Amino acid sequence: MFAFTLAIAGLLAGPPTLSEPVRLQAAGKDIVAGNGHAAPWLHDWDGDGKLDLLVGQYAHGRLMVYRNIGTNKEPQYAKGKAFKPEGTGAEINYG
Repeated sequence: MFAFTLAIAGLLAGPPTLSEPVRLQAAGKDIVAGNGHAAPWLHDWDGDGKLDLLVGQYAHGRLMVYRNIGTNKEPQYAKGKAFKPEGTGAEINYG
């Protein structure tokens, strides 16, 4: 398993630059993206005005949702939960 890392784009005039990758944590533990193929996305999932972290995982087509319990400037992520529409498990065919 590979620990999930995210490079944050700098918002400067001219071409964007990337900072060094950092390990992100949820509930005090490194976020691990299964087999290492992850598709992270920041989105206000729960409508509270804070950007939550969504991580699509290649293995089994799962989507993990990490709610931001901090702020947009200093995010803190809660323990991840698998996306379950209408209370059932959800997987997308892959491969």
